[in-house]
Amino acid sequence: MRSPANKPLPQTSFPLIKEELKKQIPRVTLLVALSLIGTGIGLVQPLLFKLLLDTAIPAADVRLIGLLLVGMVTVPVLSAGFSSANHYLRVYIGEGVARRLRQDLFDHLLFVRLADLEQFKTGEHIYRLTRSCGLLGEVFVGQHLLPLAMNAILLVGTLTAMTWLDWRLSLLALLAFPISFLLTRKTRNYTQDLYRDLSNTLESGESYLNELLPGLRTVRAFNAEAFEKSRWREWLTAHRRIKATVSAFHELIRIVMPESINYVVAGLVFAYGAFEIIQGRLTVGSLVAFVAYLPRAYAVLQTLLGTQINLQEARVNAEKVDALFALAREPSGDRVLPSNAASEKLPTESVTPSLGVALAFQDVSFDYGRGDFGAQNLTFRAEPGEFIGIVGPSGGGKSTIIDLIMGFYTPQSGTITIDGIDLRHLSLASLRSQIGLVPQDLFLWNDSIDRNINYPARDDAVGNSAEAARAAQIDEFITGLPDGYRTIVGERGLTLSRGERQRLAIARALQQHPRLLLLDEATSALDTLTEQKVRTAFDRARAGRTAIVVAHRLSTIRNADRILVIDQGRIVETGTPNELLKLGGLFSHLYMAQSFDLPAIAL
Repeated sequence: MRSPANKPLPQTSFPLIKEELKKQIPRVTLLVALSLIGTGIGLVQPLLFKLLLDTAIPAADVRLIGLLLVGMVTVPVLSAGFSSANHYLRVYIGEGVARRLRQDLFDHLLFVRLADLEQFKTGEHIYRLTRSCGLLGEVFVGQHLLPLAMNAILLVGTLTAMTWLDWRLSLLALLAFPISFLLTRKTRNYTQDLYRDLSNTLESGESYLNELLPGLRTVRAFNAEAFEKSRWREWLTAHRRIKATVSAFHELIRIVMPESINYVVAGLVFAYGAFEIIQGRLTVGSLVAFVAYLPRAYAVLQTLLGTQINLQEARVNAEKVDALFALAREPSGDRVLPSNAASEKLPTESVTPSLGVALAFQDVSFDYGRGDFGAQNLTFRAEPGEFIGIVGPSGGGKSTIIDLIMGFYTPQSGTITIDGIDLRHLSLASLRSQIGLVPQDLFLWNDSIDRNINYPARDDAVGNSAEAARAAQIDEFITGLPDGYRTIVGERGLTLSRGERQRLAIARALQQHPRLLLLDEATSALDTLTEQKVRTAFDRARAGRTAIVVAHRLSTIRNADRILVIDQGRIVETGTPNELLKLGGLFSHLYMAQSFDLPAIAL
């Protein structure tokens, strides 16, 4: 998949990490400086042991013994202070990297083509945007990558001090390093596979919960609690198994095997050191100091091995993040659709037919890639201010027309024009700013009525939404609520009825001052009285605007200037309601099937 020619290719996670770390160079420099000072202070203490054992105690120098003891207490305190400052900086920089990844990925996903985005479950998006980005920034960078500088400084300083004490013992101690790294390298691919399995398991669990919780009404309605309990227990079992395996393997590679090797090498160091003391080539103080340095060197070794292991985890999470970064963005042109000054009037004011747009489909074809049809050679035109109804059997391709007008999908062939401008050349932001959409699957934020109508503006002034609400025939209902326009509608607006949500959606569409109104199956699930309210709201709202209405209920489009009958992605009939009834085709059959619920159309 490629990004449009006028869009740069999205960056992937590791280049973004590198770019963000470059911006953090002053803090990284300070981190290195703190590491140098802290390491220098930490290296002093074993030398104090050597002075105490080899000089102060044999000479019975009480003053020197006192000074050395004060130093032994002071050095760890100073070292701990520098370590805390170092830790704060690492967390701050790592969180900055995670923030950059989350920010750029979120910005990218907002513009990804819907057809590509729908390949993933919502839970997968959430997991990758939160957990995967966090593991890359906060854990890998903050806890493993940045400490590499400190560990390198500590290792160099420690090995220098050990070599100064006795270079032979240093060579012997270094045997542990290549053996441990070789074992870690041999298991690298297996480690990466384990982390991939763990990440996939966690992602599937988050996706499952994301689907389940909004669907609890359906679960209970079908007495499916036992079934869902079983599914969740299966996930818990799988998660426990892979988590235990990863933890045990991590412990084995990072701690058990290195420590075993370290103990063996330490034993050799003690044995050889004792031999050197007997031969008079090494003092007891020097051996004690050397042995004090040894755990520090091996601690750095274990940290470096942990970085190697966590690099595999980072790569797995980078793969997941990069899979979303690789999704192509919506193709968007740079031409701006000219606005009509009349569209800035409030919805209740009278407007002229010139407010609407001219919309034209010319031989448009599109399919969803599932082997079924979406639209096949569609050709029609809607004049400014015209009301076009679209009807037909379920699954015939009616809603596809709305999606194509909105630019959610791009036709495989043919052209769609708005006021004579090809949609492919139009800025999508410009196009959508002049469209008021009332979709079939309504979405409302868990926020106040006022903010839902004003979305995306965060203006809390009720006056800004009251006019649109009156035009949508819902102001009386809202003002009758205890909190009025401040009433919280609940998640997805579930505290409101379907009809109330529909009228609220119409108010939100009108608040955009649109020139084109699109309604997709807006009344299909409403009772007759509620449908009448929604239809009244729409008739009032569409005055002077071009309107395209996809309808299941034919009563919704009985006042349409023209009706398109869609079947299997094609226009099979077109005309006024009266003309289509006289034709005796598919529209007539649909009308007769719903005639018990329809007012008569005069022939």
